Amino acid sequence: MRGRRGAAPGDALARAVADASLALSRAGEDAGALRGAIAAAAARALRVEIAYLFDVLQEPRALALVASEGDQGAAMSALQRLPLDAECLAAAAARRGAVQVAPEGDGAAALLDVAHLRAHRGCSHALAIPLAFAGDLRAVLLCAAAQPALPQAEALEIAGALSVLFGMALAAAASRAVGARVRELERERMALERSRERLDATIAEARRTEEALRLRGESFARAQKIARLANWDWRIVRNELVWSEESYRMLGLPGDSGPITYEAFLERVHPDDRAGLMRAVDLTLHGAEPYRVDYRIIRPDGEERFIHTVADVQRAEDGTPIRMIGTALDVTEQRRAEDALRLSEARLRLIAEHASDVIFRMRLGPEGGYEYINPAVVEHTGYPPEAWYENPRLFLSLVHPEDTGRYHEFVERMAAAGGRITFRIIDRSGRVRWVATHVTIERDESGKPLTAIGISRDVTAEKLADEERERLLEQLAAERTWLNTVIERTPVGIVLLDPTGQQITWNHRAQELARTASPDELGSSCLCLSDGQPLSPEECPAMRALRGEVTTARELSLRRAHGSALAVLMSAGPIVDANGRLLGAVLAFEDITRLKELERLKEEWTSVVAHDLKQPVTTIIGYAAQIERRPQLADAAKVRAGHILASARRLGRMVSDLTDISRIESRRLAIERGPVDLPALVQAVVERTGSETEGHPVDVEVRGEIPVVAADAGRVEQVLSNLLSNAAKYGDPETRIQVRLERRGDAVVTSIWNTGREIPPDELPFLFERFFRGKAREARVIGLGLGLYIAKGLIEAHGGQIWAESPGDGHTAFHFTLPLVGG
Repeated sequence: MRGRRGAAPGDALARAVADASLALSRAGEDAGALRGAIAAAAARALRVEIAYLFDVLQEPRALALVASEGDQGAAMSALQRLPLDAECLAAAAARRGAVQVAPEGDGAAALLDVAHLRAHRGCSHALAIPLAFAGDLRAVLLCAAAQPALPQAEALEIAGALSVLFGMALAAAASRAVGARVRELERERMALERSRERLDATIAEARRTEEALRLRGESFARAQKIARLANWDWRIVRNELVWSEESYRMLGLPGDSGPITYEAFLERVHPDDRAGLMRAVDLTLHGAEPYRVDYRIIRPDGEERFIHTVADVQRAEDGTPIRMIGTALDVTEQRRAEDALRLSEARLRLIAEHASDVIFRMRLGPEGGYEYINPAVVEHTGYPPEAWYENPRLFLSLVHPEDTGRYHEFVERMAAAGGRITFRIIDRSGRVRWVATHVTIERDESGKPLTAIGISRDVTAEKLADEERERLLEQLAAERTWLNTVIERTPVGIVLLDPTGQQITWNHRAQELARTASPDELGSSCLCLSDGQPLSPEECPAMRALRGEVTTARELSLRRAHGSALAVLMSAGPIVDANGRLLGAVLAFEDITRLKELERLKEEWTSVVAHDLKQPVTTIIGYAAQIERRPQLADAAKVRAGHILASARRLGRMVSDLTDISRIESRRLAIERGPVDLPALVQAVVERTGSETEGHPVDVEVRGEIPVVAADAGRVEQVLSNLLSNAAKYGDPETRIQVRLERRGDAVVTSIWNTGREIPPDELPFLFERFFRGKAREARVIGLGLGLYIAKGLIEAHGGQIWAESPGDGHTAFHFTLPLVGG
């Protein structure tokens, strides 16, 4: 992805986080508004055209689309639900818990959501962000755009920050939802309690009404109907059972059904309650217990009703029961309300007992104290619920000293209106924790505060995360400032590139060297080889660095903005992250004009010295040769003359080497090309160097037909002589030297093999450098170490290559190539 030139990624991250945080705060506590704000904030932060927010469903395991930004069309409807095991980018992010980027090319076609967005919305770039907090996956964001607006590294950094921020927001919303549900259940419970109290009052009133209206006809019947209260009169001696009109309605029988016997009444009683009812009647008749029974009846239509019955027994003077008069009250609604209340209380307690937040209820006033506190208080404070019941002021001892004043102010306000507060406590183990507490006040009918219901949540992780985020942002800003200062004040020109090759920034020294204030003018087109030849884009250090290659101290020429040229030494390399992903490249170059001038002066001096030495050395060689050939001289004088002649010739070779080095390095080496029969030349050189290879048989092997090469025969002989001499010097005594010639493409390869001590691998890269000397057993080899350096210069001047190998089998080889005539 490409971003704005010169933009700092850390600044974009900070702005994205700030914008997202502001959007979340504006969304408030409404779940729908929060989801919409997350989708919109993600679209802005990542600069994408479409953002989908999926909730994670556990049953079935799937992603459900709950909010979107930038799309209401067919693509959105087709992605309403994605299975968690589906081959899609969003599901992959949910399964792996990490940001996923859609692959480019054909790899994206296998992803359901990416392929759909590409086909219907033209969005070929997408990434999926898991929104999680404390290891709990909350949702997944799927963002897509036709073209990326941000560098991928910056987009991934922002996506990582949004993952944590939005995960925290969704976790907080879930916690608020649980709290709201707890408060709702508590309100339902209180309503049911009030209903039960009113029902109890109704029962008591019904009983008083029953006594007051016993002798009132229609008024009494109407009152029974209103109160669902029936009365009955069982004349035991005659076994007559008289029911009021409401009794028929209670049993679900028409009023003209005729008399209801005790046996017929028992048939309407629920089979499970029948035996208990009969036993209660028997006990009451025998005077053992008063008659107060609850049982169920089953109406003819199958409906089950709950009945509460109270009765008195009239007895004869001898105590024999003669009459039993009672009332029956239909308490079905009350029982159902009680059952619902018990179920609500059970559910509320179950939620509270297993909640991770501390949930409590406490009485207010002088006799205040905790009525309930859930087991989560142990995890939060280290004290079990029993300790809080025994000591209602225990919490005051846990408040952090620096927050005590603020907490007391909150308690004073809380008694009147409730509220929220976030503060620190010191738990039983001495650990400092941040807690967020929300308290709601319950009042009586007159508005007097009675109880406080609260939820306290440990937000230490969130606080530490906020502090760590601030610390990291400050650290990032400091590191960026430090890095910018180092780059700006270094005496070397530095240019930073993004992964696409766009220049991000360059320092003041680079501007001075290039003589331009625009980094766009410092491209590959302004670089050329040191001899002025154009530099191909593939060989440009910047392009090589973006391919992962490193360029070290390469001499190039920089064409500056106003037409002048500057000799520079350039280095370049890739910038990668910890995972090896390319982030960009860095170029460093320095002015070597003074060094080049010193090098030129050195080469001129070398050339002058070599020229001045050549004449006296030639003179010495001539006179020494004449002295050695005079027959009248004594043998001792001839031997000394021979020593002088050998030393002078060695000095002559050194002078010639220095002359060749000077010509090679100043690029003034003259190569007189012509057709050369290489096998014949090799055979002749082998014969002429017989004195130098004495003791080493030399074999010449010609593989196949060797065409004529285009070369300077004298210079090729110089290379062959040097390599044959080295093979004899560094080879084992009496071992054979092999010279092989063969054609390879448009060139002929010549190889000189010897047997002996191998070249250590760490020496191979330095063999062809000036003054480098290899190790020839333990003997000291005479020479300056310039032969291979000169050979390399001569072969490269022919357009060929030279190299060495020592495979580790006791052999060493030197190879060089020469182009064919017309090749």
